[in-house]
Amino acid sequence: MAKKPAGPQMFIANRLDDGRAVFLTANGEWTKVAADAAVGQTDEEVEALAVLAHGAEDANLVVSVTAIAADTEGNNLAPAHMKFAMQAKGPSVRLDLGYQVSPNWEQ
Repeated sequence: MAKKPAGPQMFIANRLDDGRAVFLTANGEWTKVAADAAVGQTDEEVEALAVLAHGAEDANLVVSVTAIAADTEGNNLAPAHMKFAMQAKGPSVRLDLGYQVSPNWEQ
């Protein structure tokens, strides 16, 4: 079993329709912007977010729901581990494709 992250946590998953990495917001919706994610500071807050996240997974909106450590230092909320930061950024083999091309790539 994976080790539980310490400190503030956020939830990441992948949308079922296109595989995009998304983050859980405080109102139970999913966003592609990590800075808009809800962060649980206590075990109770993380558990409440987990209920929302796994509810969306049960409703087949997302897959691979994972609690991850959140980097809350500075002004920009982000995943604390490089693996999840890269997952949220998108493909890294071609900078002319994927999420990093422009903010309007998906539109």
